[in-house]
Amino acid sequence: MAPLRRRLASLALASACALSAAACATGGGSSTAGGRATVKFWSMPYWIGDDSKIKDLVSQFNASQDKVTVELTLLEWKDGRDKIKQAIAAGTGPDVWLMNNGLELDYLKAGSLAPLDALGYTTADTDKFLPLSKVDEYEGKLYGAPLYFDVDVMLYRTDVFQQFGIAGPPKTWEELKSTAARITTESAAAGKKVSGWQFKGMDDHLNAINSTWESFLCQAGGSLTSPDFKTSTQNTEAGRTAMNYMKSFYTDKVSPTGTSALNGFISGDVAMFPFFQSVIANVQTGGAKTEGKWAVAPMPTGPKSGCSMVGGHSLVAKAGGKNLAASGTFMRWLASPERSAQYMDFHAIFPYDLAKVDPSVKATVDDKVKADPNWNAIFEQLGRNTPDLLLQDRHAFQARWDAQKASVVAGVNGQVPVDKALETIDGQVGKALSSEK
Repeated sequence: MAPLRRRLASLALASACALSAAACATGGGSSTAGGRATVKFWSMPYWIGDDSKIKDLVSQFNASQDKVTVELTLLEWKDGRDKIKQAIAAGTGPDVWLMNNGLELDYLKAGSLAPLDALGYTTADTDKFLPLSKVDEYEGKLYGAPLYFDVDVMLYRTDVFQQFGIAGPPKTWEELKSTAARITTESAAAGKKVSGWQFKGMDDHLNAINSTWESFLCQAGGSLTSPDFKTSTQNTEAGRTAMNYMKSFYTDKVSPTGTSALNGFISGDVAMFPFFQSVIANVQTGGAKTEGKWAVAPMPTGPKSGCSMVGGHSLVAKAGGKNLAASGTFMRWLASPERSAQYMDFHAIFPYDLAKVDPSVKATVDDKVKADPNWNAIFEQLGRNTPDLLLQDRHAFQARWDAQKASVVAGVNGQVPVDKALETIDGQVGKALSSEK
């Protein structure tokens, strides 16, 4: 067992004490002052485009309460997850914190997270979540309260499509390749080359290659692991199909190596790219460069399906916290249907079943969807996805994402043969999976 795993595992006893005996002491955690329970909340600024929004929300919560006070520690994305993990392992971390949907296996196996039913969530509460909330399930219990979901979608420049007489976004891999090639070729002949397509992650944001790759692998019918999560399964016919397809964009000079998908899209030098729909907030910063000149479509369908990677964030709580009820009160407020409807302002996907929320919340969501037709494409893509890929990704997560960042890029760029790239991923991930057994 790795040192970090051992430190997390040491919290399991404290977790059991907190759930079974009020007199059992724990290290760190929430406190009570002046009759109010204090909950320590650590978060990265998940409200894209406005870091101050998290502080505003915590202030709103505190103003609405007479028994709970939340103390916010706002971390940076570059190292926030590591700081939380280190603090939790040392017993000095937060009571509630932000975690990727799918959750991290080390926390779950160590018993470091409180299940939602221990935090005051009822079946009526959890039944309101979309079925996709299963991504936060472990051994039959939910451990994360989803704030919002992300799914990979396709963004395209409507002005470029109009310029070259293209009626609408491509719906299949074949149409994507031919449409992208047409734009690249015809724009170059017209004197100003526009790259028809760029894979997000083959550019200024290397980590994005993971969601991009896993989306295309899924569309080819592939999986990340075997059903028992014990074997890495990327070096398969589906893996070769996906990587060879991606490679063909560079071999055929449809896509440029090293060009930023996002920056190129904003400047009008890239016509289409895939990424989580929340990137819309970044596209909108382009102002006059992008306003009224782009739209969202579902991902083009591959040989087997039109699925894509699922992301987003949830709230979790420390199982050994002294005031689990207070932590649950805060989580139910910040991850409530009312707040999640607000998160749609940065194009985060509402994580609740609209048929099960208060009519006023449904009306708010409906109004936001009517105001922006891109939501129709986003929700169509959401409906194509299942929890399976993210549940697989939970196992050997860090090893997989590190291996894919190196080997997918190398295979797609032609630096190594496709078979070798996939073999390397399975080898590195397989070692990490073996250590989990």
